[in-house]
Amino acid sequence: MKKTLIAGAALAAMLTASMAVAQPVGGKMRGPDANQDGVITQAEVRTQAQTMFARMDVNKDGRIDKADREARQAERFKKLDTDGSGEVSLAEMTAAREARETKRAERMSMRAEADKGEPGARQGGKWRGGPGKGMRGGHGGGHARMMRLDTNKDGAITLAEFEAGALERFKRQDTNNDGQVTKAERDAAREAMKQRWQEKRAKPAG
Repeated sequence: MKKTLIAGAALAAMLTASMAVAQPVGGKMRGPDANQDGVITQAEVRTQAQTMFARMDVNKDGRIDKADREARQAERFKKLDTDGSGEVSLAEMTAAREARETKRAERMSMRAEADKGEPGARQGGKWRGGPGKGMRGGHGGGHARMMRLDTNKDGAITLAEFEAGALERFKRQDTNNDGQVTKAERDAAREAMKQRWQEKRAKPAG
């Protein structure tokens, strides 16, 4: 079968994920709530931000920039290019998509079996970040969201900027300003986001 070379932009649009969020495993959250008590603290948010930053800073220069994005895309391309030909075939793309769908089905099944009151469990089988859409999206949207963290507009995100972004989101959810985010506050934030999304979708174009 003739190989089809995937352009960098198209590959990124298919594979690039935005900032990772908590992923429940067996009904438990693999995210900020390190002690699994159902409450997220600022210290836990900082710790997770540091872990995520270290993973995304591929060249370990203390910055997340274009070089890191290109390195991550190269890694993802290499995983897709299972025969090492330097190109990605339709068969390889299909296999990768089927593997992602299988993993997603497994996660959905685990969430369905988990108690609804379990700390960190997702509600209604929907991903965080948007009703039914989640945090994974097109390269353009994900990159734009990431670069909002670049407060000094130098084209790179430092650990300080990355942590500041995580804490800003934390403070928006911490509605009673007690330094922690409970499940009730997370649910309220998710519902508010859903409402905003629905209102935006209902607004006439133009």
